[in-house]
Amino acid sequence: KTGGGYLTQFYPYTGPVTYLAITQDGDGHFKFVVAEGVNEEGKILKFGDTNMRTRFSIGAREFVNRWSEAGPTHHMGAAVGRHIDTILKVAKILNVPVEIVTR
Repeated sequence: KTGGGYLTQFYPYTGPVTYLAITQDGDGHFKFVVAEGVNEEGKILKFGDTNMRTRFSIGAREFVNRWSEAGPTHHMGAAVGRHIDTILKVAKILNVPVEIVTR
């Protein structure tokens, strides 16, 4: 990354991955948006921020449409492995709805 500041580029493992975004619904209540996919080997953009080559069971176009329609913020977390079942349990305890984009 050119200029000042810190480098945020990480190189995630290949294999199963879970995305989690925490957002709000139309009434201002928290909502989790989640998706599972698979990180694959291949070229990635090298602009100083972490990015991944993730394949989803519904294809890239449908993933982007569904993810965007779910209303996440522009930040999300990515965790190695499949974690939707755990996220559902945490959400139940916290009484937070979950929108599953894809598994």
